[in-house]
Amino acid sequence: MQELPGGYGRVKPDIVTYGSGVRGSGMKEGCRSLSGTSVASPVVAGAVTLLASTVLNGVVNPTSINQALIRRLAG
Repeated sequence: MQELPGGYGRVKPDIVTYGSGVRGSGMKEGCRSLSGTSVASPVVAGAVTLLASTVLNGVVNPTSINQALIRRLAG
């Protein structure tokens, strides 16, 4: 997927995660295997929350979080 018209031509998405075989709680008891975007989204949201919670007096906005995640994953 490409960025919206007028963008910088970057390939999207910037960040992806696993969404298959994630262990979660079952409806009645025990665990079950989950998959799909409904599983992948909370994984990314959790990573963003953990990252943002470490910033005390810095600037936290979508761009800074995106840059921090990409920098960490690339290096």
